[in-house]
Amino acid sequence: MASITSLTFDQAAYNTNDPINLTVVYVADVPSVVPTTFTATTTITDASGAQTATSSAPFVVNVAQPDADTLATTDTGSRVWTEASNDGSTAVFQAVA
Repeated sequence: MASITSLTFDQAAYNTNDPINLTVVYVADVPSVVPTTFTATTTITDASGAQTATSSAPFVVNVAQPDADTLATTDTGSRVWTEASNDGSTAVFQAVA
């Protein structure tokens, strides 16, 4: 089950037209990315066409999930909140005071 761990503002109070930054720490129900392992293989072939060496190594790609959880912020002052960043566990929302 998804949960919000904390909401933290960058200041205690704002003046009119000040930028507001809200940091949201959360645990998603559906991850925004899933690490997926692939394997790359390199082969050496000599001039006669004979394969002389081969080697493989794994690498990870964080594959975005189309059905990941989404976040939204609203407030009682009807400000427009924009998601400035989101790494899958911490999101920053911005608005104008």
